[in-house]
Parts: sequence; C-alpha cells; structure tokens
Amino acid sequence: MQLESGNGDDAVARARELVLAKQFEPAVALLREHLTTHPDDGVGWRRLAGALIGLDEEAAAVGAASRAIEINPEDAVAYRYRALAHQQISRYRESYVDAKRAVELAPDDHEALSLLALNVLAVGRDTARFKELIQRALTVNPDSATARGALKGYREIQRRTVAVAASLAAFPVAVVLLCGWFAVDTGRSSDARWMIWPGIVAVTAMVVLAPLTRSAGRVFPTLTLTQVSTAAIAAGVIAAGAGYGATRAVPAAAALGLLSVAISGLSGIPLSRRGARKGTSLHHAGSETDLSRVS
Repeated sequence: MQLESGNGDDAVARARELVLAKQFEPAVALLREHLTTHPDDGVGWRRLAGALIGLDEEAAAVGAASRAIEINPEDAVAYRYRALAHQQISRYRESYVDAKRAVELAPDDHEALSLLALNVLAVGRDTARFKELIQRALTVNPDSATARGALKGYREIQRRTVAVAASLAAFPVAVVLLCGWFAVDTGRSSDARWMIWPGIVAVTAMVVLAPLTRSAGRVFPTLTLTQVSTAAIAAGVIAAGAGYGATRAVPAAAALGLLSVAISGLSGIPLSRRGARKGTSLHHAGSETDLSRVS
C-alpha cells in the first residue's frame, strides 16, 4: 500500500481506519510520519501505541503511550494501552498501576476494568476483587471479549491450581510408599498391598495430571499456603494409613506420614512463594482484547 502523508486529524483518522482493518504496519508508518511533523499530537501517539500492540511491539507501544500521557495526563485510553502493553510483556505491577489509573479516569471502560482485574489477580491473587471487576466490565458490555477472555484464563488457572495441589499430595505418597515397599518388603507379605496399591494409584494420578502441571510455569497457579498445607496433610494421612496397614507399626506409619508431609511441603511452599513474588502469569488470559476499539 502506497501511503501519502496527511495533515493533522486527517492522517490520524486514516490511521484509525487502518487499525480497524487490522492493517497495523501501514497504520504505524502513517502515524510515525505524521508525528514527525506533529510531535505534540497526543491522539496520534495514543493510536500509535494501539497499532504497535497489534504488531506485538509492546516495548515501543509503552513508549508511544507514555508520550501520549505526557501530552495529556487525563487520557484514559493511553493508560489502558500502556497497561495492556505492560501486561503482554509480564510487567504486571506496572500494568496494574496504569489499569487502575485508566479505571479512575474512565470507570465504564470495560477493557480497562478487565485489564485491572487481570492485574489484581496477577499481583495480589485477589480472586474476589477479580470477579467484582469482571462483573462490572460485563455489566458495561455483556459482549466484552476482554472480560470473557479474562474469565476463560482465570478458569484455566484454577484448573492448574487444583492439578498442582493434587500432585503435591500424590507425589510424596508415590515416592514414600513405593520406595518403602522396595526397602522393607520382598513381596511375600500379603500386607504389602497396603503400600503397593496406594502407591500405584498415586503414580497414575500424577500421570493423569501431568498435562496440566507440566505447563504450570506458563500460566502459574494461584497456589496458596492453605492449599499447600491441605495437600501435605492429605499426603501424610494417606501415607501413614497405608504404612500402618502394611506394617501394623505406629512408629513406621508415623515416619512415612511425616516424610510425606515434609516432601509435599518442601515442594509446595517454594511454588507458592514463587507465585506471590513473580505474580500469576496471564499471557493468554484476556488475549482477545479488541484492539479495533480504537479511540
């Protein structure tokens, strides 16, 4: 497409049409040419940010949105675009600040509400606040692709959280019972089944859960210390019960149970702290943000 330089609002308006048609590259070229002669056009910088996000050039989009905000500190859409750009490159705390400001300036902007919800979940893991913000967004626009995308991502995270918690219970049971059986039983005792079968069930559970837990780093679960503790207690109870059934000895059963609790806790606590420190990764949650809704 051959582009001609436009003047003032005409060039920005034509760039908007290009973005609506998802022709981001020509829109970026037109806006950059326009901004060389109109460097104080805040709307132009804001629309450049939106077009750059469409090209997956989030770092450049942050710069363009920042320039729009410098020109007009009350530009809610520029804050929303910068929040989106930050969110796409995992800068969740910066995205949270910008999305919060966008909502303050435009309380009925469903995309800003959705982005804020995503970052509330990523930074603070506050599910109640997340649901409240998503409900507000859907009240404003029941067809909001951003809000619905965020809900889809949240449900995926919840599934992964449950899978990781279940694995934290299954893994130590499998290790402790099967290793314990190999160590203390030759297979001659009929009581060995108390160790063998729970261990096999635990291994089977880990295999079934593997597709979800394997990618837990990409969409990190909102794993809490309460969930880790519950998984550890469950592992301890199962291992102790199986151990007692096999050995009929309380000390041996207690040792197996405590070892399972320790393995589960030592595996789960770092995961929970990692999630709290780095934030829940939401690369795919809300990925359906409607960039054609340029302003």
